[in-house]
Amino acid sequence: MFRDLHGARGSSLGLAALLLAVAGCGGGGTAAPAVPVADSLPPAVPDADPAAPPPEPAVPSAATAPLKLSAWGVLHSDGRSVTLGAGVQPFALNTPLFSDYAHKLRTLSLPEGASIRYTASGPLQFPVGAVLTKSFYYPRAQAAAAGAIGAVQVLQVDGGERVDLGLNRMLETRLMVMEPTGRWGAVTYVWDDDQKDATLHRTGRTMAVEMVDAQGVRQSFSYEVPDDASCIACHATAGSAAGFQAIGPQAHNLNRDYAYASGNINQLERLAALNLLSGYSAPAPRLAVWNDAAGATLDARARAYLEVNCASCHSPGARAGHTGLWLDTTQSNAIRLGICKSPVGGQQHGRFTYDIEPGNAQASFLHFRMSNYRLNSAPPTVAMPEIGRHVFDQEGNALIRDWIDAMPATCGN
Repeated sequence: MFRDLHGARGSSLGLAALLLAVAGCGGGGTAAPAVPVADSLPPAVPDADPAAPPPEPAVPSAATAPLKLSAWGVLHSDGRSVTLGAGVQPFALNTPLFSDYAHKLRTLSLPEGASIRYTASGPLQFPVGAVLTKSFYYPRAQAAAAGAIGAVQVLQVDGGERVDLGLNRMLETRLMVMEPTGRWGAVTYVWDDDQKDATLHRTGRTMAVEMVDAQGVRQSFSYEVPDDASCIACHATAGSAAGFQAIGPQAHNLNRDYAYASGNINQLERLAALNLLSGYSAPAPRLAVWNDAAGATLDARARAYLEVNCASCHSPGARAGHTGLWLDTTQSNAIRLGICKSPVGGQQHGRFTYDIEPGNAQASFLHFRMSNYRLNSAPPTVAMPEIGRHVFDQEGNALIRDWIDAMPATCGN
């Protein structure tokens, strides 16, 4: 049976009422004969085995997703704060995807009695009925532009199990569900103006955002909520919908402490202790925290940043696999990593000799693609990543610049 995302065990993710319609049996308009005729009797129905478990409820799917996010039972909002359904686990990543400085609340929830199968490399193996959510929000600021959402530009400090809506403004929640086919389905919900629920949006949406940084500098941009096709484009790691994957929750990116309401604990250890993660044994691999200079080398942090922000496309068989620029952290071939490699693709790649010219970030095509963004790139499609980024990632760009500049010059030697 499913673990109720509202808390009660043995229910069906809080969606049975939405997904199952039980037809009642209507009575006839005439009276039955006093003595039934033997050959008109229906076949005998055997008594149910009292020891048999009840049938499993239907697993929700993206195609039959309810109109409102609240129907999934994962997140609750009273307009003052967003909290988790009982049994729902928050999580964070060592190195997250950059998304226009948006903050994110990530959750996972599983069917009753099910567990995630641990794998040391690649995506963890989630059971049918598992639900993952990623909610995007900004710390509130007063916008000068009429109709724009005011946002503070600040890096997120992960932790906690609620979002204070007095301090933060919810934008969207992206939800993935593991369906009986063994494939992930994905839908996106946009939060209503009153912040009490979110509504299904399959065709995407844009929102005017005005962001202000610590120096008071403001920039306006159009925040994009993805449509269903865009979700597939980013998550189809094998180049097709068949390879649709949950990219973030991998062992090496989950291997970190989280500030739960009950205290700090390693996320993998907590999942294992709750019997939500099977086959786990420490030590697990660990991806570097991209902005923790004290905890990892410059090389490890830069490679982590490139894996999370670029490798879903820049990997063998993925959308940009044909470029030969493969950016996951397991890549050990310098040419595949772009070092002293001729660029492929991009409308301005002819201006550059190498994807990465060691010791010279300004002469490196990779750095050029990352240094641009939609509002100032010429032509506009020069920016990378292609989806989900509309403002300049100051800290991430500085990291990759410093990494390339620190490399000893080797091309042509």
